[in-house]
Amino acid sequence: MLLEVRHLGKRFDGVRALDGVDLSVVAGSVHGLLGENGAGKSTLIKTLSGLVTPDSGEIRVDGALRGIAGVREAEALGFRFIHQELSLVPHFTAVENCFVGRPYPRRGPVIDRAAMRARVEPAARLVAPDLPLDLPAGRMTTGQKQLVEIVRALMTDGARLIVMDEPTASLSDGEAERLHRAVRALAAQGVAVIFISHRLDEVLAICDRYTVLRNGRTTGTGGIVGTTRADLIRLMSGHEERRPAPSAPVAPGRPVLELSDLPFGPSGGSVSLTVREGEIVGLYGLVGAGRSSLLKLVWGARHHAGGRIRIDDVELAPGRIDRRIAAGAAYVPEDRRGEGLVTQRSIADNLAIADLSAVRTHARLPVASARMLSARAMAIRDQLSIKMASPWAKPLTLSGGNQQKLLFGRWSGRKIRLLILDEPSRGVDVGAKAEIHAIVRQLAAQGAAVLMATSDMDELLALSSRVLVMAGGVMTAELAGDDIVPKTIVAAAFAHSDRKEQR
Repeated sequence: MLLEVRHLGKRFDGVRALDGVDLSVVAGSVHGLLGENGAGKSTLIKTLSGLVTPDSGEIRVDGALRGIAGVREAEALGFRFIHQELSLVPHFTAVENCFVGRPYPRRGPVIDRAAMRARVEPAARLVAPDLPLDLPAGRMTTGQKQLVEIVRALMTDGARLIVMDEPTASLSDGEAERLHRAVRALAAQGVAVIFISHRLDEVLAICDRYTVLRNGRTTGTGGIVGTTRADLIRLMSGHEERRPAPSAPVAPGRPVLELSDLPFGPSGGSVSLTVREGEIVGLYGLVGAGRSSLLKLVWGARHHAGGRIRIDDVELAPGRIDRRIAAGAAYVPEDRRGEGLVTQRSIADNLAIADLSAVRTHARLPVASARMLSARAMAIRDQLSIKMASPWAKPLTLSGGNQQKLLFGRWSGRKIRLLILDEPSRGVDVGAKAEIHAIVRQLAAQGAAVLMATSDMDELLALSSRVLVMAGGVMTAELAGDDIVPKTIVAAAFAHSDRKEQR
């Protein structure tokens, strides 16, 4: 047995994060670690990485008792980690980021950049052959950054255990499949992989065994063979899978968002599209297809020269986010920590950011009322079922699903005409995902136009009334009704790369 965790316990401020957790991982196996947000998965992984010291229990590696006192000790044991929250240096390229914390190869006193690239390329070919290795991380999409993190872990020498925390959350089905093959190849070489994912179908597809946590306790462990999705959900939540009936479809109304000849994509291309009242238009594509870039243009976070963006027939100048908010636009970004939450401010502050006038004691004074901040936060908590100890706690004390609800909650009380969503359920559990979908459907039913980018095929199929497929910055398909099927969607997503190969 490579790794044995026995009766592990940990408290934070009197709250039990781990309550007697058990976990056993065999060398050369892929072990799924499952649980709803807040179940204790992150705390368990932090104890293995040396970031958190457990209060009780034991960790054994190859049968020997180990107290992992820090990150260096975890690395010395051969433990490697791909964390859900990205930790790249923005101005470093993909190659340079892969060497953070590692000695640079040198030719005399000079760093040998050719040797650096030569070490990175084999791992990149496994999971991301199209990854731009010379692009600074700060200019990458979230999906590309995730691939860099994966490549960095795969190129590590001496790895015995690799922990992957939601590695496919921002990847398309094709990219996820490449990662799955790489994971199985690692296992065949004797490396153990702990695979954390809310995508239960992929856990059932690639894992040998599983362990489920709920409320800091181990509720089940066993072999994947013979295990069903329903079994895992029952262990995770304590009840059967919740599948609320979707709201009745709303007949699309008048146009809300109109893009006309907006410069976008390679070779001087442009994009035009319309999203109407009550519509949920899904954007699908591989990493680097341009979905997030297009959403940022619509939101005003990126400038454009030429073309027109209109909301309710009002033309909006490039880069004017304030005008978009005034027109009724709302935005939920993909990177909730880097672009969504102000992590050093309170939950109450984060929920008030979109409309500070609602919490001011006087309209002309830029001073927020603590009482009004708290009251607004508690009202949104009740409305969206956000689990939080206090409105004055920091947002990172919440689980991923509850952090995501904060990004929706900050728009509460406003008349939303256009909702822009970039991976709305990234890294959240089954229950939180269903709640987020209900919020999106409700807003559409109230007349909002929704433009949503997602890599989750199930989410795309469940929510979208129309699907636009992108590849290489180009719209390759527009699908509606019975044409919205995975085979057609995936074929269109690969259209650009197919054309490149033909040339």
